[in-house]
Amino acid sequence: MAGVLTICRKELSDHLGSKRYLLLFALIVVLSVLSAYTGSEYIRDNPNSSFTSIFSGSMNSSFSFIYLMVLFGPIIGLALGFDAINRERTRGSLSVILSQPIFRDSILNGKFIAGVAALSLLAVSTVGIITGISIPMLGYGPGGEDILRIGLFTLLTILYLSIWLAVGLLFSTMTKSTTTSILMSISTWLFFSILISILATLVANAVVPVEVASGFQMVQGGNQTMGDIRDLEDMASAFNRTQTFQQTETSEYMESMEENANLEATIQKISPTYLYEEASQSLLGVTEGGFGQGGNPFQALETTQSVSSSWPQVTVLAVVLIACFASSYMLFLRQEIRAGG
Repeated sequence: MAGVLTICRKELSDHLGSKRYLLLFALIVVLSVLSAYTGSEYIRDNPNSSFTSIFSGSMNSSFSFIYLMVLFGPIIGLALGFDAINRERTRGSLSVILSQPIFRDSILNGKFIAGVAALSLLAVSTVGIITGISIPMLGYGPGGEDILRIGLFTLLTILYLSIWLAVGLLFSTMTKSTTTSILMSISTWLFFSILISILATLVANAVVPVEVASGFQMVQGGNQTMGDIRDLEDMASAFNRTQTFQQTETSEYMESMEENANLEATIQKISPTYLYEEASQSLLGVTEGGFGQGGNPFQALETTQSVSSSWPQVTVLAVVLIACFASSYMLFLRQEIRAGG
């Protein structure tokens, strides 16, 4: 345990003093301040919204704190972990560390704990800054339930960032070159943050294609020539065609749209970014309503409902974290480490 604390203190000091961490921290803080402004504007425009909407906004806007974490969170976690092990190999210091009375697993545990501590500091600080800025802008602060939601959301964000730290640590353990590990990290980030949504859309459209019903063109044609209709029987026929479209074609069209959207969402659930976004919406009291709910795509959830609805996503994220770290752990313990790296 003493070896773990020694490695952890050393790595945490390196993280907090590195230009890489300070640059990412400053970038996230600046973007978080801007997201707090947009979230406060949304709350002012929608008085019925809760204080936690400063993190989610309208959810139709791409600039919210959740979106920032979805896009930049993987970069932060990977940046702290992609060279944690192979950097020591390149410098030749890994064998020197192991020559000391320190167990091999203490190195990996200490580096991971230090990374989680640095990410926790970033998450707690940014959430606190957003909350502190929004209070004077709105003229009121969060209530007891809002504080609980914000606390749970902060823990979820730390879990999400830790997953990418574990992924970076895994790549650093697998490869001896920092260049290879950073390329693997960037590829993983691009796939799960950007490409997965494009692939999901393509697959969903190929499996469940959504096409405008032929009756829609028929109704449009009838509307365009309505001025030329002189006979009451023709008008009645056109009206019946419209009613038929609304009752049959529209139902089939909406069903195919819903199947398409469900398939697309199912494919995207293999991505930690999508799971984090879903769980964040639930914990902040907002969930997607789906089709046929009177045009209201979002509906508020109580705290207990929020926790229960987000629990499956949180469980999967925790399993991914454990799997990545366990893989790094077993791989590192089996590797042969010689003098000089």
